[in-house]
Amino acid sequence: MIKEIILSTALIILISGCDNKKQEEKNNSTKIENTQAPLKIETEENANSKEIKVAEKEKTDTKAESYYYEYNVKSEYDPNSKPANEDASIREKSRTVIDANLNVRSPYEKVQISLLVKSLSKEFIVKCSACHNDYANGIIGPSLLNKDSTYITNKIMKFKNDKNANVLMSDLVKQMSDENIKKLADEISEFNKQIKGMR
Repeated sequence: MIKEIILSTALIILISGCDNKKQEEKNNSTKIENTQAPLKIETEENANSKEIKVAEKEKTDTKAESYYYEYNVKSEYDPNSKPANEDASIREKSRTVIDANLNVRSPYEKVQISLLVKSLSKEFIVKCSACHNDYANGIIGPSLLNKDSTYITNKIMKFKNDKNANVLMSDLVKQMSDENIKKLADEISEFNKQIKGMR
């Protein structure tokens, strides 16, 4: 029995002694890695700041093709045949009705929108504009443009009744009455109609 106790303690001491050596070896290897010399940054004094230090590449090809991507749209216009102002319809790719509507802008559009925004109620500015922007086109929240009054009312009522639907909205609308919600939805819908009329 004494032999077993002595043998087991000797075995434990032997194993624990090996563990300490392994830890010391790991510590030594990490110390060696951490003692790497710091990198040096070399700087030179700029004697002549106006001197050209990088040679400019020679421009051998003056074609416009090397500058602009072609998009494989072929044009019937030959620049040597007619001046552009006589036959511009051939030179430009024709637009569809949708393209034309997207690209037509009034210079007064921003002014008109800002005037419309000023006509929105304080209720909209306080409750909605933080997430949906002053123009109702959405920053954090979704865009309210192209939404009608019933859609907006139904969504707000859903947020009011279901607290799990949207945490931000439920806290805002739980204090609003049904009349206020309907009034706000009508106001946003009217704003959308005015924006559509401008476009």
